[in-house]
Amino acid sequence: MAQQQMYSAIANSPGTELSAAITAAVTTIPVVTGSVLPEGPNIITIGVDETSETVLYTSKSGNSLIGCTRGFGGTTAKGWAVASRVARYYTAYDHEAFRKNLTDLSGVTSESTTDVILAVGQQILNATKNARLQGLKVQGRTLIDLLGGAGSGESLTGWTQNGNQPVALSTTQKRSGNSSFKPANDGTKSSHIYRDFTSPLDPTKQYVLVGWVYVESYTSGNQEVSLRDVGTFTSKYTVQFGSSIPVGSWQPFFIKIPTNNTLVGSGFRLLIGAISTQVNTMYFDELRLCAVSAADYAAIGTTITGEAIDRLLPYVPPGINGVDGLYVRRYGRNLLPDKPDTLHANARVNGPYDVTLVATLPNQSSIFNIPALPGATYTLSGEFTASSGAATMNVYSIDASGAQTYVTEMNQTATKRTFTTPATSVALRLNIFGTGVGTLTFKNWQLELGNAATQFQPREDSLIAFGGVELHANPTDGSEPDILREVNGRYEVTRLWRELIADGTLPWEYHGTATGYKVVKLPKFAATFAGDNRLIGFVTKYNGISLVNTPSSVNVFAAGADTYRQLTSDANFYLNIASSDSGWGDSYTPSADEIKAYFNGWKMYDGSAADVNTTRNTPYTTGQKFWRNQDNTVWGYTTIPSASAPGWQPYQLLYRLASVSTETVQEDGSLSLLEGDNFIEVGSGYVSRERVTPSTDTGNWYINNDPSLYSPGGDSRLKNKAREILNVFKDSRVGAWIIEKAATAGYGNSRANQPPAMYDSSASYSVSYIKLDKSPIPGVTGFYAASEKAQLRDLTDGVTEALARVSVVEAKKAEKDVPAQITPTLLNGWETYSSSNAPYYYKDTLGFVHIRGMVKSGVNGSPILTLPPGYRPSATAGIESISVSNNGSGILIGNVEVDYKGRVTPYSGGTTWLSLDNIPPFLAVN
Repeated sequence: MAQQQMYSAIANSPGTELSAAITAAVTTIPVVTGSVLPEGPNIITIGVDETSETVLYTSKSGNSLIGCTRGFGGTTAKGWAVASRVARYYTAYDHEAFRKNLTDLSGVTSESTTDVILAVGQQILNATKNARLQGLKVQGRTLIDLLGGAGSGESLTGWTQNGNQPVALSTTQKRSGNSSFKPANDGTKSSHIYRDFTSPLDPTKQYVLVGWVYVESYTSGNQEVSLRDVGTFTSKYTVQFGSSIPVGSWQPFFIKIPTNNTLVGSGFRLLIGAISTQVNTMYFDELRLCAVSAADYAAIGTTITGEAIDRLLPYVPPGINGVDGLYVRRYGRNLLPDKPDTLHANARVNGPYDVTLVATLPNQSSIFNIPALPGATYTLSGEFTASSGAATMNVYSIDASGAQTYVTEMNQTATKRTFTTPATSVALRLNIFGTGVGTLTFKNWQLELGNAATQFQPREDSLIAFGGVELHANPTDGSEPDILREVNGRYEVTRLWRELIADGTLPWEYHGTATGYKVVKLPKFAATFAGDNRLIGFVTKYNGISLVNTPSSVNVFAAGADTYRQLTSDANFYLNIASSDSGWGDSYTPSADEIKAYFNGWKMYDGSAADVNTTRNTPYTTGQKFWRNQDNTVWGYTTIPSASAPGWQPYQLLYRLASVSTETVQEDGSLSLLEGDNFIEVGSGYVSRERVTPSTDTGNWYINNDPSLYSPGGDSRLKNKAREILNVFKDSRVGAWIIEKAATAGYGNSRANQPPAMYDSSASYSVSYIKLDKSPIPGVTGFYAASEKAQLRDLTDGVTEALARVSVVEAKKAEKDVPAQITPTLLNGWETYSSSNAPYYYKDTLGFVHIRGMVKSGVNGSPILTLPPGYRPSATAGIESISVSNNGSGILIGNVEVDYKGRVTPYSGGTTWLSLDNIPPFLAVN
């Protein structure tokens, strides 16, 4: 019987009311007078009769209840009108918690657990026992930046310079990436950029634009960010930056766009910079515009302020972003790693927690960087020696803008320091150095929570993560989320949403032509539809811009470009492509392969037109067919490209499933808690065991080396920029690689290296890491065993679960020993030649894929089948082979190719029958 959390009461149960209406999905609840309710975590009741709802909230901020669990204690979550009664009444949950805990204390049972609620980011959790964190539950969330990444500060393409002086890209100050927007400052002229976005903002929804500004210097004048009517300079929603903005640090800002917004026209114009003379220097970065729920809209700027807005609406890449790769990490009791992140050239690592510095000058520092919490108490200790001067470790607090503030220091005579971090602290920077010249040693450094130094122990983190698992919800209000939960020792996802990468592998077909655009289609999705019979779905284009969901009253041939539609009565999903994007003239009908090429990032143009050597924008009607990529950096293809264009970001589609599906997912690791304070981090972006090929500069070997930063090191970049490499695996076991956490030549912030004597060229290598790109992060709930009996039960359950998993592994091994033959779906009119020669494929125990069987009746150049991920050859080389076939008159020799997307395509030979048996086995690496 679980010991339940009990929540404090408040005398006479004073009440308040909702200050705004809420839906059943709202997790931030606005009230009129928050001061009459107890501090969180606690529970409240909405309503006063048998229809009331109990709500658990994690904290209280002014007049908002934060982190709410709706329908708590067996009640039902539902919508409530403004002015509904809210109070801390005695509930069924209070009674049951009291009864169960009293029974537990009486000795009837002591198998108690303690519930845990973890917020986004870093926090301290005090555990009463050493125990495993169990029963994790997470809800999905989806963010779509309606600016499509245009506010990244990385490019001026698409923006119009309109002031007397141009806006530049500057690397001097940047919030993320390589640069930010910097309006000019000569004291006499204006400097601003603007851009029109033609996707209208839904008047039934509310939106928030968020960004960051850095004021380097200020004398006079203002700069601004404003939303204006599309195609005009009529300003509607503006935030200005002047003398009130702090100088020398990044500051978040926001603009709120309410329901029934006053923007005129189909879309809006975004302006950044100074529209009049000014004497100041400012930088702008990470601008994004997102739809938000009514509750979040009300809370932003009132109870959710500053950096909390950035955590609620993080800057995400263009496209559709769900909770991708959730992880929960408990840092070791010793929060410091076994070696500095940056080592001075005169310092030497002798082993874990052991550095020698031969100082030729004072203050030659090696540096540690770790995350930290504001207002937290820490104790620092270590064992240092110095031949002269002081062997010193000092501590600086880092705020969100990167500014550092000195906190404390220790040396060989003062070997312990207890300190409290400032209210603005988000990280700590610790430096080890000498105040003089000579030999210094630094050993057994330790930083721990609390005011007491304990016996030294190395850092041992604990982590549970879900690489490759993405969780979604309705992007406009967060409703109907996917749910990840633990069930009988395994994790499963209840899915309500499906994300689709809409590239050239899908069976696109031509549907029709309208002036300025083409309509293409896919087979109808098994989706849910809204009250107006429209698909509940969201589509983003290759440039990240959201497309418009066409209402049922508008025909697809009248809807215009950059729209989509699927009604309950439709037989297909329809997508409208602008001729300016595809390069197809109005009188030209594209082939199926040309449509696929478009969705792989290629634009057709007329190779005989006058702009063939410049813009290459003349749509093809007649003349010579050429293809280029959308960025116009690769061009001149005279045959239809089959591979994806360089740098291509495909269309993305998210839609609500017609029926709920449940799938089992694989977690990495298991999270254990330490008795006492635990430093916990909840984040996203975890990638599990991605295959990588190390590169070398003929000296060291590297993983995630960026050749643009260190060309001799070669190209061993991961698929994503890495914020932190966690582990490098050699043949599936942890390898002896040095992980550089502040790498100057890494693709992102992290790189790994290994000396040549340790490198094994015959081994396969993979990496688990955390991506630099952000995605939404939700809160997490769970529990841990809080008594000896519950811990014993947990241990027994853990052994049972482990044995069950071993049996699954053994069964899978048996399946590999006798590989399963998979029957593929045949495409493009290809058919099985005969039942005795039906096509199939399988993967053997060494990971090689075999394709067998005979097909007929298709067309050369059209894929016969597509192999799924995990059965495809390398992305850098396809598999080409001889084929034996028959054209009805005799045997022919042709060729068949298996490309990196798994497409098995014949390019010559007969189609009366075609044998796949000559395709050689190939290693599945993709």
